[in-house]
Amino acid sequence: MNNKLIAALSAVAISFDALAAIEINDNLSLSGFGSTSITRSDNETPLIINRNILDETCWDCDTTFGLQLDYYQESFKASAQVVKRPRDKWLNPEVEWAYLGYSFGNVEARVGRLRLPVFLASEYYYVGHAYQSARPPEEVYNSILGITAYNGANVVWNFDLYDEYQVSFTPFIAFDDDNTLEVTSTFDVEINVNDILGANAQLEGDYFRWNFTYFDAEYDQKFIIKNPAPGIPLLVLDQPDRRFELYSLGAEYNLGNWTLTAERQLGNVRSTWYTMASYRIMKLSPYALYGETKTKRTDITDFDGKSGSSFVAGVRYDLRHNLSLNLEWQQFKSFGNQRGSFTTTPQEPDAQTYTLMFNFVF
Repeated sequence: MNNKLIAALSAVAISFDALAAIEINDNLSLSGFGSTSITRSDNETPLIINRNILDETCWDCDTTFGLQLDYYQESFKASAQVVKRPRDKWLNPEVEWAYLGYSFGNVEARVGRLRLPVFLASEYYYVGHAYQSARPPEEVYNSILGITAYNGANVVWNFDLYDEYQVSFTPFIAFDDDNTLEVTSTFDVEINVNDILGANAQLEGDYFRWNFTYFDAEYDQKFIIKNPAPGIPLLVLDQPDRRFELYSLGAEYNLGNWTLTAERQLGNVRSTWYTMASYRIMKLSPYALYGETKTKRTDITDFDGKSGSSFVAGVRYDLRHNLSLNLEWQQFKSFGNQRGSFTTTPQEPDAQTYTLMFNFVF
């Protein structure tokens, strides 16, 4: 992304600050969000799946823009969100969700394309302004290859516990869905989800929030290698009848000016975790974050152990209630000749990135 486009996005964001959310009528509203950055690494191997940060200045590795349309009519709701994700071209955004919902008291049934409720921040996965750091913690939030939505149905049951806490319980089911991940320019992963069964539970109090998710997915997977050898344009490695099981637990506490966050995932393919602390000083919030990934032995790899880690130090500045800047340094390490947070196994196992991120919502 060039300087002119960044300036244009900034102007648009400031105008949205003046207008706030757009109420089209009493039942229909339009909202949106976006992020863009200047970033670079000191390692020639691309970093972070779906962002591909290299050892050269990148203007669009993090560029995100989304629009959300919501319609309410008594107990009926319809919602759609379209997002230009970091890996998407501007002319090919993704429908992140599009569903119909109907409420029966404190229970809402939804059907359509829905957000996969795995993380503390799943509901606002691409809304950079909602994060304390420039990006969501890579070890956890990329642990399922950036898959964030599913086709299916869920039921959301909200209720109070002891008149002090709010509880939300969401069982969900997913049906056939295809996802293609471009890991590098010569390597794609194609995932066909056959079904997912799972449940999410959230507990919220005055100063804390807990999140727990379990799901079991059955899927088919293909590794697609382009131009693997002279005269061979394509090599496809088919891996049918795969299973992915995941437990995810997260907690966030707001203690005065401190915000403490941690998430842990346990799965049959890998386990990951991170912990983060930030301290608010008026409009400034310095923060630090550390995360790790452990790869488990499977029929694809014999490696079993710590495969990657990262440390983040940064500061967030809230320009206005809906505009923010992040200035951030991050160090990555890979272990055991594994890729860690790199897109492929690197020649040099260490890397540092430097990022200036701009976020807005309206």
